[in-house]
Amino acid sequence: MTKNSIYRLIQLNRLVKNHHVKFAAVLAAHHLKLRHLFIRFDPVMACNLRCQMCYFSDDEFRKNNKGIFKPDEIDRLAQMFFPQAMQLVIGCGAEPTLYKDYPNLVKLAKSYRVPFVGLTSSGQLITAENLEKLFDYGLNELSLSVHGVKKETYERLMVNASYERFHDLLSQFAALKQKRHSQTPNLRFNFTVNPDNLDELADFFSVYGRYPIKTLQVRPIMDIGQSEYRNFGLSLCAKTYNNTIEKLAKEAKDRGVTFLANRYDPIYTAESENYGSVILDAVHRYISPQRVWRDEFNWREETYQEFCRRTQWSRQLRQALFSSRDKLTIEKEFNYTLSGRYDVKF
Repeated sequence: MTKNSIYRLIQLNRLVKNHHVKFAAVLAAHHLKLRHLFIRFDPVMACNLRCQMCYFSDDEFRKNNKGIFKPDEIDRLAQMFFPQAMQLVIGCGAEPTLYKDYPNLVKLAKSYRVPFVGLTSSGQLITAENLEKLFDYGLNELSLSVHGVKKETYERLMVNASYERFHDLLSQFAALKQKRHSQTPNLRFNFTVNPDNLDELADFFSVYGRYPIKTLQVRPIMDIGQSEYRNFGLSLCAKTYNNTIEKLAKEAKDRGVTFLANRYDPIYTAESENYGSVILDAVHRYISPQRVWRDEFNWREETYQEFCRRTQWSRQLRQALFSSRDKLTIEKEFNYTLSGRYDVKF
């Protein structure tokens, strides 16, 4: 399955409005052990940066959120989850390249024939050697976090990052793609926009357009509760934001770049949940050294299937299948992933 196939699947989900159909498909896939899971995997709870908009800028959060999987633990998790995974993204809120063997996570996933494997990172620690391995092992998408177009903004918001190192990586990536005539991995940029970087966002393609970008996602800043950055005044910049998004949308289309952006509610004022997200809790699995899917899952002692039987997961899916939209009983899996980096919307 290609990256475009994943996005077409997401678009199809949005087109299908009937949640009964969606839950019927998930229930069938679960019973038949077919691929239907979208996994976000943090092999280590740590980050080399202290980005102002991230949890890791908060001392208390860093102190209370630590851990790393052992190789045998990763093998066990792979056996349980990867056979039913439609998509695996390595790196959700922490920095996956701090895990010493991170390229082999891609290799492991591909040994289980996971159709789409992505890596989300700041890119600061990716060496030329490991970049080659990511190409060799079949990575589908490299997603890079970037919160500034200009050097000063980039390094101020992404504390401890080097603007020059970031461009070096992008140049290496572009050269490797050209040398290998490789379709994958695709390059994706995740740009979190706030009042301090909004003005320069319009010049995104004038700086980064020379690199082979496949996808650009612009996410308005959210108040995640634990971060150094506290300027959430995008509502005061609504006209600039809308004009910038329209400009980027046109440029992206002209360049053949997939453009994802919140065009309708950039300050998150909507009272109701996006209808398309109703299926999220049924297919999303967040895995980290602190939590594997759900707190009550004793994954070191029981298998995924044993846990599903113990907690009557099939029954929850059936209840959701036959419930009205406003009375869904399926458990909420999480309040936030480490944030904001969750990129598939259901």
